[in-house]
Amino acid sequence: MQQKKKLLPLYQKSQDIMYIAEYYTKDQLPILKKDWERLEKGIDMTAYQSYAWYEMLNKIYVPQDTKNYISVYVLIKRNGQAILIAPLWIILHTFKIVNRKGIYFLGRSSWSDYLNFIYDEFDHEAIVFLLRSVSEKYRVNRLCLESLKQDSQSFQSLLQQKDTRELGVGISISLTLPKTQEEFKSLLSKNTRQNIRTALNRQKKDGINISVLYDDQSVNRDTCWEIREERFIKKFKKTPLLKQIKYNIMRRLSFQFHSFLPFYTFSDGHFLTTYDGDTLCSFFYYILDKNHRQVIVIAAGVNSNYSKYSPGFVSLFELINYHIGIGDVDTFDFGVGDEMYKYNLGGKKQPINGIIAKV
Repeated sequence: MQQKKKLLPLYQKSQDIMYIAEYYTKDQLPILKKDWERLEKGIDMTAYQSYAWYEMLNKIYVPQDTKNYISVYVLIKRNGQAILIAPLWIILHTFKIVNRKGIYFLGRSSWSDYLNFIYDEFDHEAIVFLLRSVSEKYRVNRLCLESLKQDSQSFQSLLQQKDTRELGVGISISLTLPKTQEEFKSLLSKNTRQNIRTALNRQKKDGINISVLYDDQSVNRDTCWEIREERFIKKFKKTPLLKQIKYNIMRRLSFQFHSFLPFYTFSDGHFLTTYDGDTLCSFFYYILDKNHRQVIVIAAGVNSNYSKYSPGFVSLFELINYHIGIGDVDTFDFGVGDEMYKYNLGGKKQPINGIIAKV
């Protein structure tokens, strides 16, 4: 039996506008589906703010509440109309030193490259009311919201909070798709175009025929995991020893949400793969966000035995060309991280930031 939703007193901004906050538990998420799917279409939203994505997080990643922390979905209504949903993880008591009491986004330390409130039309006063309501209800006045797109209305609004400081800038890379494939080709440097030709010539010279599948739902996900794990281990070994030690210490102290790989758990994703016969050469796992006409790359890997043929890079070039050709995508988001291949395919930096503030 579902718990009765909890309501806070009305907040009246003027004679004509009233706000109300409704609090929903992890188990009550389905109640919000209709409003969520309407709000997730806002221009500041991404696939990481979709109901489908949070439904997956809610099942696998969101922890059970304890005396130290709780997870909550806060629905803000204005004059009876749902206008904003806040997925929040609230630390009620500092524990293990580094897990400080405060208000955080639910989705932090997960595969969500971007975090945000869920809204269609932005309302600054709704954010003010939300934070005041949450702070008073849980007696928490420290706000720590990470992974916000710097150009989002919510980030700009949060900067107006008193005693606010920025957490620091991260980087994601995205490409605004040109209208034609010829325009895309002209965006690429001479070296990039030559590298693509060289990779294809190497295949031909070595008698290898690497095929590309644009939506491969029969791919062996365990093989994808092995390829990705090999890349991660190699990268970690190159990390300076002091950084490795710091990482391991912080990992032991910081709260560890349940780890998962989206290509096992998220049903709305797609695979771009390449094969030499039955051998997987590379993969990209991505979301096609139809609401915002955007592709978001989530995970990738290249079989080290085929790296000289650049199967991942060549297939990504082909995928971008494919979507330009059918005209269903405006933006290609390569995700967080500034790997050179993203720039070589025409990507530009998109700052990501966060804020710490007192409510």
